[in-house]
Amino acid sequence: MSAQWEAQKALYDQLSADSTFMTLIGSRLYDEPPTNSAYPYVVVGDAIEIPDDTILYRGYDTSVTFKIYTKPAGLGSYTSKQILEEMNRILNVKKFSMDSLTMVICKFENALTDRDGDIRTMSVRYQVISDENTKITF
Repeated sequence: MSAQWEAQKALYDQLSADSTFMTLIGSRLYDEPPTNSAYPYVVVGDAIEIPDDTILYRGYDTSVTFKIYTKPAGLGSYTSKQILEEMNRILNVKKFSMDSLTMVICKFENALTDRDGDIRTMSVRYQVISDENTKITF
């Protein structure tokens, strides 16, 4: 299994298990959003995986991007920033289980807001540093 998939799954599992977060977004956390979804909603987006091996372990530095979509009705990007705050409460500077890798840490990298008409988007990126559970043999 790839580090990208494991990181994405671990972050998704943490977010979907948090009732405060899920209430805030109306339980609309998607890998692929349905057509005409209500707002707000959050989508698991692209991921970048970079090898991060040490002398003893095979490691991975994975960045996972989420997209927050809101239709603010005069609130500007307040709603997306509220959602970001909750995501950071759940994910930033945390460590949680992965299927076949060991997570070293998950941390917030950056967020970028944008607008398309009356729809606001925010791209949020988290870095997941992980390693394999077995030592490298030569």
